[in-house]
Amino acid sequence: MIAEHRGSIACLGIVMMIAAGCARPAQGPTKAPEGAPGVAPPAAQDVADAESDAHALQSKVTRVTVYSDRARVTRQATAQVPGEPTVFAFRSLPGWVDDGSVQVAASAGRIVDVRVDRRFLAKATDASWRQVESEHKALADKLAAQKDELAVLDAQKAQIEAIKAFSLAKITQDTLIGDISVKSYGDVVQFISDSLRATAKARRAVQSRLDELSPEYEASLRRVEDAKGLMDLEETTVLVTLQASSPTPASVELTYMLPGVTWEPMHELRASTTDAKSVEVISFAAVTQTSGEDWGGAELSFSTQSTTQSVRIPELEALTLGDTQSATRILTSQVSSFTRAQAAFEGQSQLWNKVHQGASAERARSNFEQVYRSNIEYLQVVQGRTVSIFESLEKRGTTAHFKAQKAQSVRGDGHPVRLLIGRSVLESAQKTVAAPEQSLNAAHTLAMTNSTGQPFLPGKVARYQDGTFLGMTDIDFIAKGERFSLFLSVADHLKLSRQLDRKLSNLVRKTRSQMQVMFIVTVENLSSEETSFTLADRIPVSENKDIHIDKVSITPVTKPDSQGLLHWDLSLKPGAKREFRIGYQVEYPPELVLETTRRRMKAASPANPSAAYPSPSPAPSRSKIEDQILDLEAQF
Repeated sequence: MIAEHRGSIACLGIVMMIAAGCARPAQGPTKAPEGAPGVAPPAAQDVADAESDAHALQSKVTRVTVYSDRARVTRQATAQVPGEPTVFAFRSLPGWVDDGSVQVAASAGRIVDVRVDRRFLAKATDASWRQVESEHKALADKLAAQKDELAVLDAQKAQIEAIKAFSLAKITQDTLIGDISVKSYGDVVQFISDSLRATAKARRAVQSRLDELSPEYEASLRRVEDAKGLMDLEETTVLVTLQASSPTPASVELTYMLPGVTWEPMHELRASTTDAKSVEVISFAAVTQTSGEDWGGAELSFSTQSTTQSVRIPELEALTLGDTQSATRILTSQVSSFTRAQAAFEGQSQLWNKVHQGASAERARSNFEQVYRSNIEYLQVVQGRTVSIFESLEKRGTTAHFKAQKAQSVRGDGHPVRLLIGRSVLESAQKTVAAPEQSLNAAHTLAMTNSTGQPFLPGKVARYQDGTFLGMTDIDFIAKGERFSLFLSVADHLKLSRQLDRKLSNLVRKTRSQMQVMFIVTVENLSSEETSFTLADRIPVSENKDIHIDKVSITPVTKPDSQGLLHWDLSLKPGAKREFRIGYQVEYPPELVLETTRRRMKAASPANPSAAYPSPSPAPSRSKIEDQILDLEAQF
């Protein structure tokens, strides 16, 4: 669906009346940030006149570049530019358009001026608002009248009950003295019965009218709340003054940034048992947006680039070491115009989207609000994760840009949409690896080289083999030409075991603790075929001068690398079993264990912000040797 702007907002029910009554002179101009090209701060009356006389442009979204926390949107319209300066208007844009990002280009003629106007959709003096308020008050009065009538009937019933009690007491007294009339007793009973019956009937009628009025009143109350919301809901109009030497048609492009948008990379890996030497890798951009506009048929691009860094000529300041009283320059920071846009989005986006996206039926509209809240919560989670990932890429000096390979509509209701940004077939080699210290499950892996011409971004990878979904894994950043491996599936035909040999392991606590450990690793092939795999283990490597590693014993003999990692390339026949031994001694000060325990307790404390809000995508890291020692001590 192509989002078109025709100068008026399509609203629901009475909200339509409110919005329709808003095409009025502006309350005043919105001043564009200083330094914005082509944007001048006009007088209020000038803007009002320009707005009312402007020619409305019918525009559509043609290009969108999505960043981690915003989108750059380009709209295109056609205009017949006359020989004298004429004002054209891009109307009904969301109120959170970033003023500082507004740019305009025209294929013919000359751009004389660009102004950004922002106005509220309603005000208290509007006739439509007064009508909504009057209708609500009339319903409230009717509801109050029925409640008053109900109170009167309740009082009347209480009076009849009092008469009934008095009559019973009087009949009892008359019976005792023998002065009672059957006719009088019957008249009293008939009176009380008729009165109670009539009161109950009247009460049911009033309650029925109350039940009928209550939904109308609730709907009216929502209309009032929506109408009040429109008094705080802004829309943006960009006024462009064009002039040509002679009347000529022109294409006019408006570009601006909006918050409420994010994307994250996702991948699929599709392998086949019939072709073990190649694998298909498909990359997607999962975009979520509640920007207030629908993108239909637009050219979509995705970028990891930061939009918050200022654009300046790179230059170095003097690096002064030591105590000095002089400073070469003081850089001041200014609040970005995007800050205002973000605040406006947070305060107005739900009502704006309800007005533009919601259905007329109350039930459907309530469902929209529930779905919208859920979608925007999802957007915030994804945005936090994506911003963190893309910032880590920038620290390594890497940015990447991708283009959607197929146009697809992306509605502004926050529903995530996946768009294809890459598909390639890579040469692969299937390997089986086992690292029993890390996991007692051996793994089938795929070793590949990224020959696609573009990087793979960090993200989730859905694994498929012969069309069967195997589960999810994830990847880090993979540069062009870089070799990498991905987990494919569990090699359950290999049985792994890694245990501490307590006969050959001991812990002696002295001035310096001495811990001698010996691990027994066993591997057994449970399949009916011979299998080849790589077995990995490790010995500690000390980067702490107080920790010494010696008496290393490895059977079968192999040499660890600089990181202490051990590898055996093995082949086991069906049913075969092999045993490996890894032993070493660690000498360290006892207080090291205490300090490591305190650090772990502090990290796990709820008062620790990093524990309460863990990183969404922590980078894998090798355990510190202090942690390894603490874990080993726990086994004694």
